[in-house]
Amino acid sequence: GQNQLADPNADPLMGWNDSVGATAYFAPSGGLEISGTDLRMTANQRTTAIEFVVDGGGAAITAGSKGVIQVPFACTITAARLLADQSGSIVLDIWKGTYANYPPTDAASITGDAPPTLASGVKSENTGLTGWTTSIAAGDILGFNVDSASGVTRVTVVLTVVVS
Repeated sequence: GQNQLADPNADPLMGWNDSVGATAYFAPSGGLEISGTDLRMTANQRTTAIEFVVDGGGAAITAGSKGVIQVPFACTITAARLLADQSGSIVLDIWKGTYANYPPTDAASITGDAPPTLASGVKSENTGLTGWTTSIAAGDILGFNVDSASGVTRVTVVLTVVVS
């Protein structure tokens, strides 16, 4: 017969068990799930982080473009965090572009009206991402631009993402 799910609601897989010489049903576990016709890792197993460090080299961070990174996998951003070396303030914009359109510019901001912002503190977190463009395609380039800063000399930007 054909390989098919015995009970689609329970997500088992049908396969051949050589040790007993018969078909057997296997239920995905340990971080695996069935999505449509695909067997894949669950979202918690596909969660990782994209990190970028803005370093003033011991001096206060100044406004302006601080660099770019290329993301080698497709993913969706689920949270943005700023972690500073000392109490201070910073507003950091993130720009996204393709390799063909390198370098990314302010017109390609993904943060909408809610850029990562640290206000007189050492950490900040945004898990709502209202107004953000959260989708990243494999090969997209992210640019990091400091809109304003005071009092901080080193800040790590942490984007939590779920790999597609």
